[in-house]
Amino acid sequence: MIRFHRKDTVRIFTCVIGISGVLTFNAMAQYGGPTGGGTSGGGGTGGGPTSIYNFHGNYHLGFDTPEAWGLKYFAGTTLLSGLQPPDPPEGHRVGSLNVGFELGWLPSLDAGQRQIGFGGRVPEDLNKAPILARPVVRVGLPWNFTFVAAAPAPVSVFGVKSRLFAFGLERPLLARGDWTLSWRGYGQVGSVKGAFTCPKSVLPFEPGSSGNPTECVGESEDVASLRYAGSEFQFAYRIPSMPKVVPHVAVGGNFIDGVFQVHAPVADGLDQTRLWTRGGTFSTTGGVTYLLTKRAAFTVDAFYTPLWVKRSAMAQRTNDGLVNLRALLSYTFR
Repeated sequence: MIRFHRKDTVRIFTCVIGISGVLTFNAMAQYGGPTGGGTSGGGGTGGGPTSIYNFHGNYHLGFDTPEAWGLKYFAGTTLLSGLQPPDPPEGHRVGSLNVGFELGWLPSLDAGQRQIGFGGRVPEDLNKAPILARPVVRVGLPWNFTFVAAAPAPVSVFGVKSRLFAFGLERPLLARGDWTLSWRGYGQVGSVKGAFTCPKSVLPFEPGSSGNPTECVGESEDVASLRYAGSEFQFAYRIPSMPKVVPHVAVGGNFIDGVFQVHAPVADGLDQTRLWTRGGTFSTTGGVTYLLTKRAAFTVDAFYTPLWVKRSAMAQRTNDGLVNLRALLSYTFR
């Protein structure tokens, strides 16, 4: 690992914290306002929920609305957070290649949490994939930087097709004996596609009935864009008496840019409503890495992000955060 003089280290650390602080503050300040942006009228004529919106409306969601909660919840499950394997014994090398496989648990949502459609009045089929699986690649760059990339396979699994690409840069800032303070900046582009508003399970029921409240007449092909940018600091400590065990914690700030594009055949036509929201979230992880060999490591993290939501006009604003477990098996080739 490259060592710096104390003054150089302080300058680098101060600069990175300043930049990251500005980005995080800007992200946290950009909470969406009241729902708006769409034109009312049009839509269905049957008196069901589909009559509320114009089928081609473009609606801005407040960041604490039920629909926005769903977008930031699933963006949170894909955050490129934590799970940072330690450098091999020879330290950081330009051109080094670390390949890993990440597995994340996606908790099942209860009936109340799935009630996010039409301002929290209609359930949606959100319990599709129980896990997130994706390969993760790290490449050593000059000046002690490492490029990180992660993406699930672009195939349909559990009724969902993902086209997501997460990427980032990470770098150690301070190294003192057995502990290291690192920084990571990251982002994600892409979307997931599935039948969220009109799943196959509601089609046997009469459109507009309690079993089919959105008046579906066919499976939908909805698209959720889960874009984000964030910055994170991680503290790791190599236990002297157990050199193969490396506990670590991380904290980060994120800017979520979520879009939900409905594409649902309903009784009154084709619903192509577009919903979008933007705002900031905070996240934290804690876990441990076990060095299987000099080049192979297994990392397990617990992840948490508080997510505020107001599930109805009369309800109080509450925190319904995401807690899940993530694991990474990695190997450094050179």
